[in-house]
Amino acid sequence: MPETSPLELHRAYRRLFDSADGRVVMADLERRGCFMRPTYSTDRGRTEFNEGRRSLVLHMKQMLEPDNFIEKENNR
Repeated sequence: MPETSPLELHRAYRRLFDSADGRVVMADLERRGCFMRPTYSTDRGRTEFNEGRRSLVLHMKQMLEPDNFIEKENNR
C-alpha cells in the first residue's frame, strides 16, 4: 500500500467520521477510550492500558481537527 500524505490521511478521517455511522463509532470509542473520564485504576497495569486507549482516541480527534491541517491546505 502506497504511503498516504498527512493531508490525505486527514481528509480520509474527516470523510469517515463526518458520516452518521462515523459519529456513532466515535462516540463509542470516546466511551471505551476513557476520553472524558479518569484513566487511573488501582488494578496493576490498568492505568497504562487505559492511557493507551485514550491515546488512540486523542489521535483520532487530532486528525479530525481542521486547524491542524489548514496551513497545509492553503499552501497546496
